[in-house]
Amino acid sequence: MSWPTVKLSEVTTVNPRLPKDADDTQKVSFIAMASTSEEGLLLNEESRILAETRKGFTYFEKSDVLLAKITPCFENGKCLRPNQITNQIGFGSTEFHVLRASPEKIDSAYLFYMIWNKRFRYLGEASMSGAAGQKRVSADFLKEFEIPLPPLTEQKRIAAILDKADAIRRKRQQAIQLADDFLRAVFLDMFGDPVTNPKGWEVKPLSKGIDLITSGWSAKGESYPCQNGKTGVLKISSVTSGKFKPEENKLVYEERIPKGKVLVFPGKGDLLFSRANTRELVAATCIVPSDVNNVFLPDKLWKITTKTTALLPEFLNHLIWQPRFKEKLTSQATGTSGSMLNISKSKFESTETIFPPLHLQKEFNSIYWKVQTTICCLEESLLKVEETLNSISQNAFKGLL
Repeated sequence: MSWPTVKLSEVTTVNPRLPKDADDTQKVSFIAMASTSEEGLLLNEESRILAETRKGFTYFEKSDVLLAKITPCFENGKCLRPNQITNQIGFGSTEFHVLRASPEKIDSAYLFYMIWNKRFRYLGEASMSGAAGQKRVSADFLKEFEIPLPPLTEQKRIAAILDKADAIRRKRQQAIQLADDFLRAVFLDMFGDPVTNPKGWEVKPLSKGIDLITSGWSAKGESYPCQNGKTGVLKISSVTSGKFKPEENKLVYEERIPKGKVLVFPGKGDLLFSRANTRELVAATCIVPSDVNNVFLPDKLWKITTKTTALLPEFLNHLIWQPRFKEKLTSQATGTSGSMLNISKSKFESTETIFPPLHLQKEFNSIYWKVQTTICCLEESLLKVEETLNSISQNAFKGLL
């Protein structure tokens, strides 16, 4: 059945005002932007007094939906589902929009799903205005945005279906995170902290275990990824999560690649390293799980080939991700405050680290690839669940659910 469509302004109040008679002494929940997840979940809250937050922050109430309005938080899905804060009244970042459902017209959970989906974000991103890095979705966009409006009982049924699908999706994500946590725990159990070296392993410069560091090429690409057999240059974000994401690339027209230019394509088991980035993301690494032949490395990514009689790439990957060792590496990065930092090959190779016996590294590698097989299955399952959730959401938008 096709439902009638309405503007959000017809069924919600966008950015409601705090009542003038609100008790200044009452406790309120304070929510920073970092307190909301891209899953719509509340990560933490602070208890404050209303008088402390009345000015300079965004007012909302427990049953309201919060929506990040600034880039990149909006595009990433930063949003807060209703009925999560402890107190009746909350205050948060000025970079939030607030949508308050008219209870006789629209269910607040249904409202959340209507603005927490790819279609809404795509249209919202296209409407953004402002300087680069400071673009925002306007309140007028929200007020004019149209959604299907079934009867309240049907809205609640749709929201319940989406809740179940989303719960399955989050469980898949949690299982993947647990597998990653398991690998980190195995590494520490087998090798200990690589900086304090409690197991007394031999310590040498990384150069003793590195055979070759290959740099990529600084190609100029388009703003969208390559498709259908085209060639792309990887973004640094293809590495920074710790998992290889070949979809994070920019299309490069083949006629613009100089003749004879040797491109570095990642292969299965390669260790990739981001030599230049922000303080938080420089020295990120990942292991490539399978061969790739359509995306090549930029100059800010290295492919590190190890001497497999001394260091195995899977071991080195997890070693670099150890917080104390990564801090040791990033402290050597050069660059002015606020700019992109850079780690030179010489400083990287001269960094001292542990060299555990090769048989232990091989034992860790065996565990690593077994866990990766499990993670791969979980990720395939997660992708199917996300596709199902998106399909259900789109059908709800069309009034077909």
